[in-house]
Amino acid sequence: MAFRFLGLILLPWTLQVGGNQILRQLGDPIQVVLAPFEPFGLKLTCEFTYRYTQALKNYTCSYHYVDLKGKQSPSFLVKCNQAPGVENVTQTDKCPFTLKNLHDASATGTYYCQVKLQNSHQIKANGVFILVRDAGYIEPPKGHKKLLLLLFTSLLAVLSILGTGLLLWKAKSQRKSVKKMPNQEGIDSEKNSADPKLEHSGSLYIALQPHSSEVYDSLQLDISIPSAERSPPIQRQYQEGAEELNIIYENF
Repeated sequence: MAFRFLGLILLPWTLQVGGNQILRQLGDPIQVVLAPFEPFGLKLTCEFTYRYTQALKNYTCSYHYVDLKGKQSPSFLVKCNQAPGVENVTQTDKCPFTLKNLHDASATGTYYCQVKLQNSHQIKANGVFILVRDAGYIEPPKGHKKLLLLLFTSLLAVLSILGTGLLLWKAKSQRKSVKKMPNQEGIDSEKNSADPKLEHSGSLYIALQPHSSEVYDSLQLDISIPSAERSPPIQRQYQEGAEELNIIYENF
């Protein structure tokens, strides 16, 4: 469809006018074929329109092509379907031909139709570009795909094994650390009971604890007073206070 639309656009350029003669090539101006294009070949058609006269009825048609390097091939004659004409009446003859030499990419080029008149005047069409491809789409070999798939699968397997081993090692190390904790506590308690310095330090802390006020009062007494004459300072103060009160009442 795209080639036909392009052909309509380029149709004016495919016409060659020589006086009252018009030569054009039918079909798409660009065609793509896959070599080798056999056995039928590629069919092309040239159309020659002219005013029928005795001087023009005997003409010859041929085609040639120019490759991508600009080299021109020899001309090949084409047989036209020429009908009996009427003098000075315009008629159109079709000259079909088949390209069978499309064996490889070297056949790529522009193919031209050409008409040669009796007076050696030549009329040449604008041509059709034919792209010949040696091969179409080639699927990559499956061996490489299988190798890549095998390598990728092996890599995933190795990574999964390493990850599992790492998790097991971490869990085992955590269990060992949990088992060591109660054993360490028992060892610390045994060390504390076996060390006498720790007991003295405990008695020292007990001695430093606060005591009642009676203990400090008894420590303030003179050591030279006999134990029989010693009395609690609180009781002596209480007796002195009672005697003072009795004296006050007597004065009243």
